[in-house]
Amino acid sequence: MNFPEPPEPSVVPSCKWLLSVYSQDILTRLDDIKAKLTSMLGTILKMDSTKKITKKLAGTAKGTALWLTSVGNEYGQILMSVLTAQEGAGLDPMAADLVRRYQRAGMDPPVALYVDCGCCAAAAEETKLKARFSGWPDLIVRLDIWHFMRRLALGCTTDAHQLYPLFMSRLSACIFEWDAADLALLREAKSQQLQSQGLDVDRHLSREELALHCRRRTRGEDTTIELH
Repeated sequence: MNFPEPPEPSVVPSCKWLLSVYSQDILTRLDDIKAKLTSMLGTILKMDSTKKITKKLAGTAKGTALWLTSVGNEYGQILMSVLTAQEGAGLDPMAADLVRRYQRAGMDPPVALYVDCGCCAAAAEETKLKARFSGWPDLIVRLDIWHFMRRLALGCTTDAHQLYPLFMSRLSACIFEWDAADLALLREAKSQQLQSQGLDVDRHLSREELALHCRRRTRGEDTTIELH
């Protein structure tokens, strides 16, 4: 059999052309993107710093920043991120801008701010964080639960110990519990999914599914101390 010759391949745009078109498209939607980013608010905030992102900087940006500080809300959304040369330095403009954002939106100030350090002081003293967020005088600053757990772990072991992950897992189980209503709905849905296969629900209920579909809450001081 005789087959016709294949058609000539089309000219594929270069990567520079694609990046240029993508940049032009972003510029046409810049105001909308800014509005969506700055409209994220929350009643419970968390501020944390990390070096992991700054280590990935390349080119002319490499070595220009040491810390990335981010503020998120109770839904896991990032309200703002800033790059700084030192941890805690240069965060005053970020705090002031967050306060102005709430004021411009006509929203009530957040109730609590969870951080990894700088939150513990005597009742009569004012921490640097309280001074930094002076625009929210009623803001409650507390230690983030994960860093609270790490401080407890430092008293008995290090993260290099073989049983460290197991210890942190058991410690987390003493502090947190899954919402009973959410867990019941997830079990029912998973049971219907595995019914035809005759599999046990508990054995095939992954932690990722629990985190995705179920809320968590703290057990309370008395229960946590008893479980310890």
